[in-house]
Parts: sequence; structure tokens; C-alpha cells
Amino acid sequence: MIRSMTGYGSADLERDGQRLSAEIRSVNHRFCEVSLRAPKLVGLFEDQIRQLISDRFSRGKFNLTITWSGAGDSGEVLKVNEIVTDRYVALLEQLRERYKLDSGLDVRTLATLPDVFTWEHTALSDEETWGLLKSVIGRACDNMNAMKAREGESLARDLEQRLALIRTQLEKVVERAPLRPAEAKERLESRLKTLLGDVEMDPVRIAQEVALMADRLDCTEECVRLSAHLDQFKHLSDGAELAGRKLNFLLQEMNREANTIGSKANDVDIAHAVIIIKEELERLREQVQNVE
Repeated sequence: MIRSMTGYGSADLERDGQRLSAEIRSVNHRFCEVSLRAPKLVGLFEDQIRQLISDRFSRGKFNLTITWSGAGDSGEVLKVNEIVTDRYVALLEQLRERYKLDSGLDVRTLATLPDVFTWEHTALSDEETWGLLKSVIGRACDNMNAMKAREGESLARDLEQRLALIRTQLEKVVERAPLRPAEAKERLESRLKTLLGDVEMDPVRIAQEVALMADRLDCTEECVRLSAHLDQFKHLSDGAELAGRKLNFLLQEMNREANTIGSKANDVDIAHAVIIIKEELERLREQVQNVE
């Protein structure tokens, strides 16, 4: 499965005048790393939150921000003290009537008076608090996952195109490689004839030298292994398992085979094909760095 490590998701939850919000962002990273910004109340559950995210994602750097609007750091809710406010309003009305004052009572005036607002405990148990956090974080992760999956589909299409290009160039190498020993034999005989003139050459010795050259030029094993790696890459990309780490390792092996083919070939056409293969492998490597 191809799923991007870059994503964003958010979710909100409201209860008793409180608003719990979670925002999570992810970027590529070799391991699973979680950074948390949250009120003190949420900080009590930091270990559970980190475990919740690491259980859902294999790798990536995650920045999670949690806000709890209407709740204090200790889990308290800011509310209007209606008893005190009613008394303020009544007393101010008495002042207005007794001293014939213009009515200037408004919300701003009341808000500046002492004890109009008060903190009340939410009366939520740790279990209830964790249940709310788990729900909102889970929904934010679901939304981020959807974005990661969409970007993963685009990555998968790009990877498939580059695999096809590599396979095309590998087929050119496979077609060209068997011709190399015969060409090497012709060049050897031509050079010997130029150097020795009419001197008779030992056919056995020439055959031995050609056999040695053929062995040095033979890249059949490397081509077979590279082809198998391409098949495995496609299998991992299409499978249900998240394959970012395996694809990264596989690319290292593919690059090693391409280097060996290039060093053995000693041929312009094969060298050109290998250059294109290595260029596409490098582009694949860059893309796979962002695959979970």
C-alpha cells in the first residue's frame, strides 16, 4: 500500500458549553515521532495519546494541537454566576431609580464587576475525559488518513510510471548484452591481426580469452535480479501492507544491481540505458522518502 506521510486532519467535539478541538499534521520521518501542544488537563494523558497515534501510523513526524475552549487548565468551566449577577442588576436598578440616573447598564459594565464569572468543575472523571480525547483525536486522525491516502494514490501512479521506464531500459540491456561477447571476439581478432600480421594465431588461446571476456561482460544475473526487484516493488506497492521501509531497502538493492550492470557492460548503448535506470531509481528514492 502506498500512503503518503504528509497529511492534515482536524475534528471538533462539544459538550456542556465546552469545545474540544484536535488538529494533527504529519511530515516524513524515519520513525514515528509525536509532538503535543495541549492544556495541562490533557497533558495527564500524554502517554496514551502518543500510543494512540503510534498504533495507527508506522512512521512520520506528527504535530498534534488540542484546545479545550471553555475549560481551564484544571478541567474547570467558566460560567456566569447568576446569583451574583442578579443581585448586581437589582442594586444598580435601585440606584438608577433613587437618584434619577440615566440607564447605562450593559453587558460590558456587568462584565467588569467582581465575581460575575466563576470557574466550576466539569465533574468529568479521568475515564470520561480520556473517552472524549480519544474520540476527537481518532476523528482527526481519520481525516488526516483520508488526505494521506489521496496523496498516496498520486504517488503510486508516479511510481508505476517510473517502474515502467526502468523496465523498458532493462529490456534494452537484456537484448543488447548477449551480442557483446561476439563483438568482443571480433575486436580481439582484429587487434591481433593488426599486431601480428600473417602470423598464425592459436585458436585455443583466442577461445580462452573470449571466454574470459564473455564472463566479465555477462550481466545476466544482475538483470534477472533487477527484474525480480521490479516485480517485488510492484507487489509491495499494490499490497495491503504499508511498505515504505521495504521499498526504501529494495531501492538500495536495485541501485546496486544497476551499478554492477554498468560496470560490466563496457558498451555505449548499455551504459546509456543504465544511466536512465539510475536516474529513475533516484527519483523513485526521493518519492519513497514520503511513503509511510
